[in-house]
Amino acid sequence: MPRGKSKRIGASIVAQARARSEKSTRDTANVTSLTARERLHSRIDRSPDPEAGSPRIRVIIPGGAEPEIYDFTLFLRQPEIAELIVEGFRCWAQPAGFRARDVKCGDLRRGLASHLESYPPMAVTLETIDEAFWTGFLRFLDAPNADDQPWAVKTRAGMLGAVRLCIEALENNAAWGERAKRLLYHSGFPSNPWAGRTIKNKPTEVILPHEVDRILTACLADVAAIQKRLDRNTSILEVGQCELDDARGCDAAPDYSCLSVCAARIHEAFPDRLASLKDLSRLDRDLGNAVNRHGMRAIREVLYNTFEDLVPFVVLIGFKTIFNPDPLLSLEWNAIETSFDGSTLIFHTKKNRSNRTQTSTHNASEIAGDVRLPAESGTPLGLQDLLNILKRLTLNSRAILANKTDDDRLFLGAPKWGGSVAKAFNHRGGPSNDIVWKKALGGFIERYDLAPFTLNLIRATGADQTRRYFGIFAQQERQGHSSPKTTWTFYTSDWVRKQGQDRIGETQELYARAAETHGRIDPRGLGANGQQAAATPGFLCLDPYHSPRPAQESGKLCAAYGECPSCPLAAAQPRSDEAVARYLALRRAIYTAQHGRVSALQWKEKWVPILRDLEALLEQVPMATMNNAQRYHVTLPSVA
Repeated sequence: MPRGKSKRIGASIVAQARARSEKSTRDTANVTSLTARERLHSRIDRSPDPEAGSPRIRVIIPGGAEPEIYDFTLFLRQPEIAELIVEGFRCWAQPAGFRARDVKCGDLRRGLASHLESYPPMAVTLETIDEAFWTGFLRFLDAPNADDQPWAVKTRAGMLGAVRLCIEALENNAAWGERAKRLLYHSGFPSNPWAGRTIKNKPTEVILPHEVDRILTACLADVAAIQKRLDRNTSILEVGQCELDDARGCDAAPDYSCLSVCAARIHEAFPDRLASLKDLSRLDRDLGNAVNRHGMRAIREVLYNTFEDLVPFVVLIGFKTIFNPDPLLSLEWNAIETSFDGSTLIFHTKKNRSNRTQTSTHNASEIAGDVRLPAESGTPLGLQDLLNILKRLTLNSRAILANKTDDDRLFLGAPKWGGSVAKAFNHRGGPSNDIVWKKALGGFIERYDLAPFTLNLIRATGADQTRRYFGIFAQQERQGHSSPKTTWTFYTSDWVRKQGQDRIGETQELYARAAETHGRIDPRGLGANGQQAAATPGFLCLDPYHSPRPAQESGKLCAAYGECPSCPLAAAQPRSDEAVARYLALRRAIYTAQHGRVSALQWKEKWVPILRDLEALLEQVPMATMNNAQRYHVTLPSVA
């Protein structure tokens, strides 16, 4: 073969190999790009099984040679939970790797899906999930598995963590966000159920209710005294100014033996700064000597407010707004917004660390404290009244401020006797670290013999009260937290924790009773308000631990299933569709017991009177409620 031809063949082979390599590189790049793009279009497949025709629900993530398919059909026994978990998994799975997706899908199926099989179909909804549900889930995870051994803690944590990941993925979702937040922060979702995992051990400290009352009473007493003092000071200055003018008219020396004349002369001579004793002696030696006799403190109490005067106002506004200490002490008048009709006040401030705006909205006439103003008239002190008194109190002090940039601050004052500067609370570490504020608060506490407290404690106490009455999301909003996780972690008081522990203890007793009665008294899905504690579904119980029914032990949860219609501690709900549906089911369950479940004598002596009482109850049910109740398909276990 000629050498030239051989070179041409070799060159052709090299060129073909290079072309194949470049094409392979382009194809690989295209596949990678396609995978990344298509992952954004993961979807939920609800098509029925093509062979069996049964319902199914799956998450499909396209990309690669074949799409990834994650089957969640096991969850369809509880449709609402299925929708939440599937959408949460889909949102979480997009940035995760294949291995993580596969593991978490398995954890969800072995964990939550298996636990939900113990509930009747469609019995669990997002609204019914509470601490009792999560406690049951933890008991399931802690129980022995198929090998008669409990799962390792890491495995249990993974199963619980998989549920948390799905819910957290929906926290900022437009459609699911509110329900996801309720499950995470309001339903009692377990945060650290196993030993060795991190937890905030020391609960948030709060002021006890009786101490709050004492503090508020002291504050209102101080405000009442300040209000009277302001009226008296106005009269003193008016009298002093008249005597000063009369002396000048007669070309006579002022009578500085009168405190009112001294105060009027100082107010006139030093309208824009705080005068010291030396300043007064330079102005008029007789004035300086007279003030020395009266005492600088007595003069300044007439002209200005002291820092201790500010304490009751700070505390009362602190309880109302529950602002952080530094933003509270830095409040400015222009940050208090009044509605056009004057009926609403809105306080605005900024948190220093997060730079988030905090707001607190109030009715202008709402009572400033939780107790009444101790005045002869007994008239409550309104919030707007409190602000008006504060503005009047600080009027003269504002005029003599050393730092004029603080003249819009709410809280400012002058020293009692020494010093030469009127000021607002300021410190490099924040106003609450100003020694002047600390001494003023300490003096107030000592004067009324109160238990020591701080502005941080006031904030935590107000937040705790909000949590009790309105829930964690209202608390989050009032405290200006960007996430309820911050509220839960750092502002969970000992009271809240103990309440949760009590509820868990009650839940454990409910499950113990369910086991002892072989499932006839099942608390799941009955809601709260006494329905879970009652031995018969549909009834409420006034005292389930001291049942008067025969064979029931005092101090132990009542297990007299079916006997509630004849129990004096039972409360019925004849206007509730669901409750009446359960009463009808109980009637069927009692009749069913005739067929071999109970003896003829037991039926006659025990169940016939109960049935008679049940029939009397059903006669009290309105016709519309009865018609609605009959549409329910409720079945209860036979009585025994």
